[in-house]
Amino acid sequence: LAVSFFLICSGSTCGKCPLGWLIFNSSCYFFSYTESTTVKKNWHNSREDCIKRGADLVVIDNQQEQEFVSHTINDMRSGRDVWGNGFWIGLTDMESEGTWVWLNNVTEVEQRYWMDGEPNDGHIGEDCGVAVFSDENPWKTRYDSACSQRQLQWICEINQS
Repeated sequence: LAVSFFLICSGSTCGKCPLGWLIFNSSCYFFSYTESTTVKKNWHNSREDCIKRGADLVVIDNQQEQEFVSHTINDMRSGRDVWGNGFWIGLTDMESEGTWVWLNNVTEVEQRYWMDGEPNDGHIGEDCGVAVFSDENPWKTRYDSACSQRQLQWICEINQS
């Protein structure tokens, strides 16, 4: 039995999150899919969009947040294309290949969330993290992709203020 502990803000105010954002624990989340299912951006432009909103790309800190993000992506995905239904997250190994660091400067040490065979750098410099929903294994929901070339949806996060 899965229980969701988030809500979409649809009134003029909802807790302390902006209109249209989801609340989970003490953070507010913007999934770009809620604004447009067709607008996609590369990692850098996605991050710029988050910053313009007073946020940054999501930093997934714990298993509960991982589950929330994965299940929300599942609710928003269209079709069965796992790779194309990905969302940029605030995880990168741009500074040092193979050392994955969140935007809050925390080094990612938990390998169980990567899809089998990922991260693999794809021989083209895949330095940015993507979150997806996986029917096969709900915990293996990340892959690395080409930051500038790939166009995807994105997730922003801010603390409730």
